[in-house]
Amino acid sequence: MFQQIGLSPSSAIRPACPGAAHPIARGRRTSLLRQRVMGTMAGLVLSLLTGFAAAELVTPGAAIVPADAAFLSDTLRGREQYDLFINSNAYATLRGLPSVAKALDEAATQMSQPGNPLAMAGMFMQMPENQEALELLKDMVATDTFVYGTPAWVKVASLLRKVQQAQQASNIAMFTKAGGLSADTQAATTRMMVKVLADNTKEIVIPDLVWGFRTSQQEAADTQLKRVEQALKMFTQAQPMLADAVGRQTIGKGDFVTLTISPDPTLLRIMMADTADELDLDEEVNAILSRVGELKFVVALGRVDDRVILSLGGGTDHLAKLASSGSLLDSEPFKVVRDAQEKSLTGISYISEGLAKALGQSADDLKQAKKLAAALAETGNLSEEAKADAEKLLDSLVGGYASRLPVPGPWLSCSYLTDQGYAGEVWNWSQNLPWNGSQTLDLLNYVGGSPVAALAFRTETDAETFESLVAWVSALLQFAEKHLVPMADDDAKEGFAAFQKHILPLGKDLTETLRSKFLPALKNGQFGLVLDAQSTTTKIQKKLPASADPLPIIEPAIVLALDDATLFREGMSDLFALSDKLLTAIRAIGEEMDETPIPAGYRIPDPEQRDVTGGKLWNFALPASGLDEQIQMSIGVGEKVAVFSLVPAQAERLLTSTSLETARGLTAFDSPLAAAAALDWVGLIDAIEPWIIFGARCGAVQNKGERLDPDSTIGPDVETEVNKKDLAQVSTILSVLRCLKSAAAETSVEGEATVTRWQNQISDLPAE
Repeated sequence: MFQQIGLSPSSAIRPACPGAAHPIARGRRTSLLRQRVMGTMAGLVLSLLTGFAAAELVTPGAAIVPADAAFLSDTLRGREQYDLFINSNAYATLRGLPSVAKALDEAATQMSQPGNPLAMAGMFMQMPENQEALELLKDMVATDTFVYGTPAWVKVASLLRKVQQAQQASNIAMFTKAGGLSADTQAATTRMMVKVLADNTKEIVIPDLVWGFRTSQQEAADTQLKRVEQALKMFTQAQPMLADAVGRQTIGKGDFVTLTISPDPTLLRIMMADTADELDLDEEVNAILSRVGELKFVVALGRVDDRVILSLGGGTDHLAKLASSGSLLDSEPFKVVRDAQEKSLTGISYISEGLAKALGQSADDLKQAKKLAAALAETGNLSEEAKADAEKLLDSLVGGYASRLPVPGPWLSCSYLTDQGYAGEVWNWSQNLPWNGSQTLDLLNYVGGSPVAALAFRTETDAETFESLVAWVSALLQFAEKHLVPMADDDAKEGFAAFQKHILPLGKDLTETLRSKFLPALKNGQFGLVLDAQSTTTKIQKKLPASADPLPIIEPAIVLALDDATLFREGMSDLFALSDKLLTAIRAIGEEMDETPIPAGYRIPDPEQRDVTGGKLWNFALPASGLDEQIQMSIGVGEKVAVFSLVPAQAERLLTSTSLETARGLTAFDSPLAAAAALDWVGLIDAIEPWIIFGARCGAVQNKGERLDPDSTIGPDVETEVNKKDLAQVSTILSVLRCLKSAAAETSVEGEATVTRWQNQISDLPAE
């Protein structure tokens, strides 16, 4: 969810964000548009109206993609988004930058020089057939471009996981056999991996990747397809091995030109001969080579209805499923997309349940970890009783963790244009996730009202998990005392005895404080992160010069919702007391071992404690850091929240309930939610800009060969003409970045899905 508050959504398989070409958008004020239509900017406004009006319904590529696709990434309305950007005042402003204008002039000059590669490329593109190809390419990316993977990708992911587990198993075996990794490890690892491949030859496949491009120029597409066919035939005729590689065939509803390349079994056997001989794996290598010899790499280019299709992979059977019944758009997860088709969709991403399971962590991974730990136990020459106890210990840990693993499910996101900018949804059908979306996030009223950024979420709280962890740690200590310490040398025994005498009692006290005070005090499970910049300074650190202009102090903070403020304050007092006891314990251990890890008489300084409007603050000064005195470690505790901040003024501010205003125009955050985020992008840029200016001015001083005097003040007087021009361009770029005003996202739990809905607000620069 936290990635969904930017300009557009992202995913691991998406080649490009759908909103990347649209960093700004224009509002729809009727009176302003009428004025523009009547004026010299008529063409600009008409193009913008095209983008923001009830746009033409664009059928996504999922409508022709088979329902068994492993993943899909679809970008829609590419031309529309491009036009919105190109016709904007922000783009005009960027083009007017001296550095951009200079680069464009240099490119134009190079294109006019005979023999220059750019000039030659320009002349080549002037040929009518190439002009047609260029226009076709523009048309192909104008409305809908998708890429999807066939189910073969699930096989590949599954096989890679098995190979990885084999590698881990090999390391485990070597630990068990030799007490550590040896020179034979690589050979053993290779042997295990080859065996896995030989046992799973059906999963050795070339996965298919298919691109689709919607086009209105179908005749041009057919013409260019013939050109491609002719070019391929001319190339392959000179290569005996490729003499029959090019073909033309009808597949399903499409007409395709295909290029088929088969691996050379003889060459492969030569490459694998040494491995087979050295590792005595002739049978396994032969099985792998036999399977590889059956594979073919096929490139297919053609047209299916109004789509140009390019396929790379192990065959063409999947192409017969294109535009047939049972499309991905008709599947259950894509109900989200079907319900949103009336909107101006710009992007869709999807991962199937099968691929999600193949990529996600599983109980098998935990079993491998258990085997590794067991192997390490073997290398310790433990008794049979110790080995049995170690296995029970590992079973309890792995079993408890495995029960809490998420259960992977399909994942889908879509984005679309709005009259404010972009919006979108992310649906995740994975189960056993930690989110609790049963209530509103009251914590959002304790993020300072108008922070630069705020994030709040609520998790499921589980005291049983804490008790399980405590029990496991206790069992581990008992195991060490019973089986490991007796085998250790005298120094280790002395160290463990000191640990038991001085540190272990403190651990028990800490456990009891967590159990009886912090867990019930934080039972509702709400946590928050805040970023602000309301405090300013002119001298952030004593070794740096002062700034003539105020510099915002970046203020990060953690906010915890409290069920019981009294218990939380008692818990904090216990922690302060424990910190003093810990110093005493460390000092005592040092004295027993004739060491002085902590100077005599040293103690953690007491914090400054003061009452404030919303509660109580404990501030820890940081004099050794040389930072501005406004920056201190601060802990604030009120009746509803606890705050951890680096700026006491911020901690005090966050203790008071204030309605959240950041991104308020995008969402009210007033429904039951598992998580929510708000970003004031303009505020973030405003906080960064003074630091950029200060850094440039410091650079100007150093470029003159002068040192930065801590007693000096750096102002505009140090700027050279070059600095002034550079800073002017930076200011222009930042003004364009401010076209993104704010962004918001909220996550809820709806039935079996976790749903994140996000929006951002974008507006163009005013016309000059």
